[in-house]
Amino acid sequence: MIVPVPPGSGAVGAATAATPATTPSTTDPAIREAAEGFEGIFMSMLVEEMMKGTQVAEANPVYSGLMTQKLGDQLARSGGIGLADILERQLGGGAPPVSGGDS
Repeated sequence: MIVPVPPGSGAVGAATAATPATTPSTTDPAIREAAEGFEGIFMSMLVEEMMKGTQVAEANPVYSGLMTQKLGDQLARSGGIGLADILERQLGGGAPPVSGGDS
């Protein structure tokens, strides 16, 4: 049984709490959806690597593939590692401008 981890607890919560989500309110919802989708794929890849060599991965590759995909998506939706927030800021123009030092 997989129990969802509430945001703000554990290592994942500590990582996201250190970098607050400063997403602009005018961000296109498609950008957020794409950013969460990318983080979901990334988290699925991490989970898949962690599960290699376990009994779950060896039992049924189709089942373990679906499980890692859904687990990665759920991790991304519940805050993940903050990658979606960073991507959304970068793609949505919400990131502060980088000074070139030419003053």
